[in-house]
Amino acid sequence: MRATARMDAYSRCMARPHLLPFTVVSIAALAACDRSESASAPASAGATAATAPAAPAPIGTSAVAPAASCPAGKWEYDYADMFLETLTRNSSGARVVSERGKYVCTFNGNERGSYVCETSEGGVENVFEAPTAGMALKITVKMNGRSSAEYEPAGPGRWKTTRADMSGLRVETKATLGGRDMPVPATSAFSGMDRPGTVFEYRCEGDVFKLKPIVEGMATDFITMKRVP
Repeated sequence: MRATARMDAYSRCMARPHLLPFTVVSIAALAACDRSESASAPASAGATAATAPAAPAPIGTSAVAPAASCPAGKWEYDYADMFLETLTRNSSGARVVSERGKYVCTFNGNERGSYVCETSEGGVENVFEAPTAGMALKITVKMNGRSSAEYEPAGPGRWKTTRADMSGLRVETKATLGGRDMPVPATSAFSGMDRPGTVFEYRCEGDVFKLKPIVEGMATDFITMKRVP
C-alpha cells in the first residue's frame, strides 16, 4: 500500500511542467516532488525529507573571460555532475552508478551567432541512484544526436534565439522506484526551448560558461559548461 501511494504521488507531481536547457528532462524533479509530497502528508506516511539550500556550489576563482572568447568555442555540458548535485540536495545517498559519452556544444559568434550541440558517437548514457522514502530511486537518461540554434543580442548578457532545431536530438528517460517502473513525461513537453524567441541569460567565468533560459512564470537554473579544446 505504501509503495503504491508513493508511486501515485510521483505520478501527480511529474504531471507538472518542468524545464531544463538543451531538452534534457529534469528528472531531478523526482526527488523534489518527493520532498514536497512528504511535507504535505501525515507523519505516519514515512520519513520527511530535509530541506537543503538551493544555492549552486561555487564554480571557483577563475577570472572572467574576455568578451572576445565568450561564448565562441567548444563547451562540454557535464550533465552527470549537475544532476548529481541536484539529487544530493534531496537525498544524501545519491550517486552516479555509471556514465558514458559526452555532450559538446560548439558556439560560433559571441553576442550574435549560432551553436550546434551533439553527443559523442554512441550517445550519452547516465545512470543515477538515490534512496527515497526507504526505497531505491533509479534514473537512466540517454541522449543521442544533435540540436542547433541561431541567436542575436537581447540586452547586456542576454541573447534571443532566432532559429531552433531540436528534431535531431533524441532523449530517452527511464525511472524506477523500488524496482517498479515510474511514469515519465514526454521529453518534448517543455516550454520555450524548441522554438525561436526564447531569451537566454549567459555568463562567462574563465573556462566556465553559464546559460539559462528566461521563461515567464517559471524559475530556471543556470546550466554549467566547461571549455574543451
